[in-house]
Amino acid sequence: MLSKNPIILYMKNPDPIFYGMMDDLVIETLRKQNTTIIVTELEELSVIIGREFIFLRNGEQIQFDAFLGYGYMAPKHYMDYMYLNFAVYSAGKTTLYSPQIENILQNKLLQYAKFSQSQIPFPRCSASFSVQQFKKNLSQFENKTIMKEVVGYEGTGVKLSNNKIQSTEIFCKSLWNGEQTIIQDFISDSLGRSIRVLVIGGKAVSVTEFQDNIDFKSNGYSDDFKIESKMESQKKEEYFRLAEKACSAIDSQLTIGGVDIIDSKKDGLMVLEINQWPEITFSQDVTGLPLFDYFGQEFIRKIIKNNKQKPQLI
Repeated sequence: MLSKNPIILYMKNPDPIFYGMMDDLVIETLRKQNTTIIVTELEELSVIIGREFIFLRNGEQIQFDAFLGYGYMAPKHYMDYMYLNFAVYSAGKTTLYSPQIENILQNKLLQYAKFSQSQIPFPRCSASFSVQQFKKNLSQFENKTIMKEVVGYEGTGVKLSNNKIQSTEIFCKSLWNGEQTIIQDFISDSLGRSIRVLVIGGKAVSVTEFQDNIDFKSNGYSDDFKIESKMESQKKEEYFRLAEKACSAIDSQLTIGGVDIIDSKKDGLMVLEINQWPEITFSQDVTGLPLFDYFGQEFIRKIIKNNKQKPQLI
């Protein structure tokens, strides 16, 4: 189905803990750009899969060109979202990411594997699958390290370990909980500091710095947290190039990605991760750039391109 104006099925985040206003802001942005938005809740949606895909809302069949949901979710809701997203993508409609790209963006270890493949600098890490092997690999790391769950967001599951006994305890607890935790080099001269580059459609559009003198993760949870624009920084183009290269390692035209970078005097620029659903509001406020509009325009461009590639019914 091709529409004169794209129809977007927008699923509101079922767990808007970190993204309270994002749904409203994204919906408002898309509506300003001549799209029809069907706003729905996850609980209202279902799909019938046979010779064709039939998507339903409250039991009634719905037609749309694209599906979008924005923001991190609780595990069960995210699993449901992924099932629905996979069906929408398989039906030839537009999604924010393909299921394969979504899987990589959700998992830090998979991101690091792609970074290594493309020779992108990042803090060295190790994944072990038993306590015995974890203890053997500890000799390859300093006493103070970062312990990081491979699936997490907003700094959840990221801990600073001060010694190898503590690192082992953290790993054992994650193993007990059925989670995968990696050990990573601690970059000591970047404590509480990180660079955030927003990449849209594969192109860097803004850069800011997150600063926190209390929390080493610089995620905005302490009273000391602040964010500053780096659009006038002499290193802006360096930040942009590295962020674009990191995104390109996963998808050359990544719809949107929030690239976190460490700027270390000792180790240089290093990529921490790419956030698949970056918080846009902070960056827009401090840079003054219309970043929501950039995102909306890119997603609509993606819909139009996908629709043009579909076979036309006569």
